[in-house]
Amino acid sequence: MLNGLKPLSRSLRWGMVGGGGTSQIGYSHRCAALRDNVYTLLAGALDVDAERGRAFGEQLGIAPERCYADYQTLFREEAQRPDGIEVVSVTTPNNTHFAITKAALEAGLHVICEKPLCFSAEEARELVDLSKKQNKIVGVTYGYAGYQMIQQARQMIADGLLGEIRIVNM
Repeated sequence: MLNGLKPLSRSLRWGMVGGGGTSQIGYSHRCAALRDNVYTLLAGALDVDAERGRAFGEQLGIAPERCYADYQTLFREEAQRPDGIEVVSVTTPNNTHFAITKAALEAGLHVICEKPLCFSAEEARELVDLSKKQNKIVGVTYGYAGYQMIQQARQMIADGLLGEIRIVNM
């Protein structure tokens, strides 16, 4: 759901690290990212099993040569392409987020990272400093903000269709 900002004249070239066929959070990222045509998924290192990741990537419409075995290869190869990715989602196990986000920034990519971004204030400062140096954005996703039902509920509340909300039980 666009937030009232001026839409881009083209979609952003997007890649994913993690988020393969068995990943629930990967599915959520793809649904949210593709909803408003802001992103086009072009590349990925989708699974620790390279063949499984390649097969899943092809099911998503990613060209086989852009389905990579690991994030290092993804970042290196995409940086060489004139049509390489501009932004990457990190949807891997929590203990890998810092290293992958750092590598993505060093490769000149904007990053959308599943929470937690990192595990210490020092790591957070390092990523902030690197993102400023590279002039790149790092965003951290939280929970269900991209789900269609949450978007609809938010709009219904904003439109006053639900009356006064007194309690939310989840």
